[in-house]
Amino acid sequence: MTFTQLQARAVGEGGAQALHSSLFPWWTQLEESVRLEALFKQECVLEARTGFRYGLRELAQRGEPFHPFGDDFGLSLSARYRAMSKVVTFERSVDRAVMRRVYDGELADHRVAARTLQRWDNLWVSSGLRGLVDGRAVKGRQAFDVIDADFRRVALDKFAEYDGSKSRPNLQEIERQVRVALKNEGITDPHLPDRITQEFLSYHWRATGSSVRAQRSKSLRRVAGHQSYPAQHPSELATDLTIANNFVLDPLQERAINVEVGVIHSIATRVIHGIRVFPRGARGIDVGLLVYDAMRQFAMVVDGTTIDDFRWCGIPESLDLSGNPVHIGRRPAVKRDLAIQGVHYLPGVAPTSLRSDHGSIFVGEHFRALLDQFGIELRLSRGKKPTDNPHSERKMEDLERAYQQVPGYKGRSIHQRGRFIGIEADEPLLTAEELERHFRRWVAVDYHRMPHDGLALPGAPGIRLTPLEMHDALADATGRILVPQHPDLLYQFLPTIWLTRGHAGVEHKNLTYDAPVLGDFRSVRVGTFRERDAAIPFHIDPRDLTRLWFRHPATDRIHEIPWKARHLIHAPLGDVVRDRALARIKERGGNRILNKTVVMRQIIDEIGELTTAPTTDEWRNKLAAAQLRWEQSQRDHAEVAEAHRVLAQNAAQGLPCIPRPEEPLLDGSADGPVLDFEEPWPDYEELG
Repeated sequence: MTFTQLQARAVGEGGAQALHSSLFPWWTQLEESVRLEALFKQECVLEARTGFRYGLRELAQRGEPFHPFGDDFGLSLSARYRAMSKVVTFERSVDRAVMRRVYDGELADHRVAARTLQRWDNLWVSSGLRGLVDGRAVKGRQAFDVIDADFRRVALDKFAEYDGSKSRPNLQEIERQVRVALKNEGITDPHLPDRITQEFLSYHWRATGSSVRAQRSKSLRRVAGHQSYPAQHPSELATDLTIANNFVLDPLQERAINVEVGVIHSIATRVIHGIRVFPRGARGIDVGLLVYDAMRQFAMVVDGTTIDDFRWCGIPESLDLSGNPVHIGRRPAVKRDLAIQGVHYLPGVAPTSLRSDHGSIFVGEHFRALLDQFGIELRLSRGKKPTDNPHSERKMEDLERAYQQVPGYKGRSIHQRGRFIGIEADEPLLTAEELERHFRRWVAVDYHRMPHDGLALPGAPGIRLTPLEMHDALADATGRILVPQHPDLLYQFLPTIWLTRGHAGVEHKNLTYDAPVLGDFRSVRVGTFRERDAAIPFHIDPRDLTRLWFRHPATDRIHEIPWKARHLIHAPLGDVVRDRALARIKERGGNRILNKTVVMRQIIDEIGELTTAPTTDEWRNKLAAAQLRWEQSQRDHAEVAEAHRVLAQNAAQGLPCIPRPEEPLLDGSADGPVLDFEEPWPDYEELG
């Protein structure tokens, strides 16, 4: 094209404005959005071919030409368009107007493929700017305004009903319902041109979403926030629970059951600090254990094809329970060699805030008291608005890769489920413990080692960071983020009950507990533990009622107080099982005519019967949940016992124990201050 084919139209602040003579006046009659889209396509073509957005070196913008566009870099035109595809796709992904059209169903995707750019090139070569104008824009198109206004009003109200709360009928049925509603309003002859009416209905049909899940998402998007959560510190966490997309095996009854998966992670770094498998109907104590996991540092060793389980490796960073290497002091969480083999760390953090939805387990008394105890701010989403906690919702989507790697995968919805899923003969299912172990391994060797698209360092755009790399970057900026820990940290997450000590021990729910350590508390003076009575505080784990835990006021050490008859049963004794056993005894006539010994034996008999012969599906589910909680309880308390064993062994050998948090040792050093674990329990509020 020569300058003689251009016609000057105006001279403004931006310089002379010229148009190709063949485009005028056709070009000016097009809508502005159509002209801008065609000019955008031309800019892409010209920059790929010449290296300059406006096609001329004299009109070069700052920094042009950029690699690899233009002839100066020696790449083929196909290679340039592949690079241009990535640039354009990124630009459209951060364009809110484009993404809103994608969310509304107007656009299928925001990406622009290299083949599409090459097609633009062919059109530009053959027809110039005219060839890049969308052909649909120059065709006659009727607006929806020609449709009767009452029909449009009723139809829009009808489509708005499908927000994921009920199933959507087909398009023909919706049209019938709209016409019936118009008739009931007395409108018998609306102006409804056939083609444009069907186009109107089809457009809004697609916009509601093709599935109930999509309809729900589009409905919630109307009240969603428009800014990212301003998390800048690794200690700002989020948590959520959801039904697992895999069946697991209940070994007690040898059948497939559903479980829930709970995740707690850092919003700023996307590091998953804790992940657990819970039975259906998780409770406040269950989600509190996620906070417990987030505070602790874990390590896992990959040696060849052997992968061990995550082990608690820090009080705060050096207690080793499984032969894993010992590290003391500040050191990166990410592996320097980035290899799968070796030690993988799951960093701990002292939470300052916790983001969650408005579920009952998060707003319950136990969980709120737990967060108050550690000075953690609970930031709740609005009721029935899960989009207020998008980081956790997205984290559950990330787990999809982990679900599909193990047997029992059932898909995210019913229509994805295979006919034989959950049948034992079809495939061997994992137990809940094995599934939890799989999740932790996946977090270490897969998720934490993969660059995360949502992570970016200010001032360094384009750098791809893994969650652990982001954690280390922010840890260097924010300082030490671990909570000062104690081997008995677990018991701060358990409920406390107040019982009165008698000569036979303490009784709770017809179960009698006693231990030698209570010998000095048979006659407690009023006001010893609390002012109004002589009751003694005990920690209770609802998952395992065969024992209580007592903190000795003189030594501040935790002591186990066993149930006197625990050796007579070999079944999980959780609060659900105990309450069921007591209800069965009450149905038999109660215990008024029986003594405590007989009642105790009846409880043992009932637990045995309930374990071996469940009577209803409801009770089978409760028993499976009790079994899962009991197994988790055993593992949690075994970790505490192992921690005390290692510390006692180190003390007996004269080895240094743990450095104080404010005076960390260097890696490999054997000198330094020693933390006395007989000292009083640390005050977490003062330590921050």
